[in-house]
Amino acid sequence: MNVLAIGCHPDDLEINAGGTLAKCAKRGDKVTMCVLGNGSAGHKVYTKEEIAAIRLEEAKNSAAIIGAEYINLGVDDMFIRANYDLLVKRVSDVIRKCRPDFIITHGADEYMVDHSITHTIAFDATMAATVSHYPTDHPEYPVFDKFTPIFTAENTHAVNSFPEIFVDITDTIDTKVKMYECHKSQIEWLKVHDNIDTSENIKVFARARGLQCDTGYVEGFNVLKQAHHLPLKRYLPE
Repeated sequence: MNVLAIGCHPDDLEINAGGTLAKCAKRGDKVTMCVLGNGSAGHKVYTKEEIAAIRLEEAKNSAAIIGAEYINLGVDDMFIRANYDLLVKRVSDVIRKCRPDFIITHGADEYMVDHSITHTIAFDATMAATVSHYPTDHPEYPVFDKFTPIFTAENTHAVNSFPEIFVDITDTIDTKVKMYECHKSQIEWLKVHDNIDTSENIKVFARARGLQCDTGYVEGFNVLKQAHHLPLKRYLPE
């Protein structure tokens, strides 16, 4: 299957779905990690341009661990909403290029608007990608011929998060951590800005869901309940 993961910032997909994406790659899926923001706000020492360049390389290194294609759409952090129409068009082109069987993205009720707007952009782009006269920067990509199921990852720190689909990532938790730890600059930044160790947190929350599911480590998801998007089968790994 073709799997498209759409995240807001360069480390979000690893935090929210890294173990699941690793399992998808392991079972032979073609995984594409598409990120809207360039990470330009994620440091106190480096300039915007410097940290964006650093985070691009970190994200590429992370995606390479599971053999995923990495795409960054280059919008400055905190300006996702301001670039809404531009990003719908760019994500629509990514969908036409990747032709996903399903999409993983943020939920609609996240703690920061950039994450929540990413969810809406991904949803709107699935419609735009099917419309023949919708504008495109890549006319060489054929119009997509179907809607796809959209699975939303848990909210940050599982706040107001009630997943209904569970993926056992016990066999890929180390890969998830390895992918995330490629984002060294963000780990440094979050220790300063939020006073947290995200490398530890991603295991803690996955372990908590694992205890609930009577296994080791788990990532939880919901399915977007909209016309045309309801899945007829299990798409996520078990």
